[in-house]
Amino acid sequence: MKIVAIISFLFCAIHAYSEHNVKVYYQQTPNGFKILADNDEFCPISIKIRFSLTNLKSAEGNNFIFVVPARNVAQHVTNLFAINENRPYEFKFETLTNYGDHYLNDFEEEFEYYLPFAKNESYNLWQGYNGSFSHQNENALDFTMPVGTEIFSARDGIVVAVVQNYNRSCDKKECAKFNNYILIYHTDGTFAEYSHIKQNGSVVKKGEVVKIGQLIGYSGNVGWSSGPHLHLEIFLQKLDKRTTLKTKFLTGKGEKAVLLTEKESYKREY
Repeated sequence: MKIVAIISFLFCAIHAYSEHNVKVYYQQTPNGFKILADNDEFCPISIKIRFSLTNLKSAEGNNFIFVVPARNVAQHVTNLFAINENRPYEFKFETLTNYGDHYLNDFEEEFEYYLPFAKNESYNLWQGYNGSFSHQNENALDFTMPVGTEIFSARDGIVVAVVQNYNRSCDKKECAKFNNYILIYHTDGTFAEYSHIKQNGSVVKKGEVVKIGQLIGYSGNVGWSSGPHLHLEIFLQKLDKRTTLKTKFLTGKGEKAVLLTEKESYKREY
């Protein structure tokens, strides 16, 4: 006689930004369990599942990372099989989740990004890739600009997260938790984060499709910030880290895309 398993769950998550709208659950099968996941986010989600098994074995083994497509329901991620069906079996598991496809390494390296500000405006790149203040070993850009400056999307995409409720700032890392930002997912699997926006400074919402050169919000001086500026980084999101990328931007009249240089000023005339 088969003895029905007693199931208990322990969930935890690594959240890069906010709570992920992901559900991991199970269905019983004749010889074990099918593990399923719902992803209600607007980009893929990577999920690492750590099982604690009694008289069961996992099809992919322990600590495997699964990728669930955006807006996907009942995605079959793995199976658990009874080792001896005549004995009791049970399991517990923990999950770690993050935005993006953990296994993605290919992206559009030569994509020509728009400068993230208005036409006919010019701003200084105070800190560039691997900058001296807070960008060590990080491919990120800081444009000096007054609070309330219009921010424009550097590329087409879909908004996957908006945080805009904070108004605190300081020049120490502990203030990073007060950061406001807009996070946009691109079709090649990369993300763009526009950070330090002013309180209630987003004009886009989660799930909104944006076009390149579209107004998305207003700059600020919020979070880990020593002065008013826009922090922009393009990256691939792995489960436990992000890989920031060097990207080229159209400058001047938009005739050529270049890597931006720290301490230089750039004008957008297109």
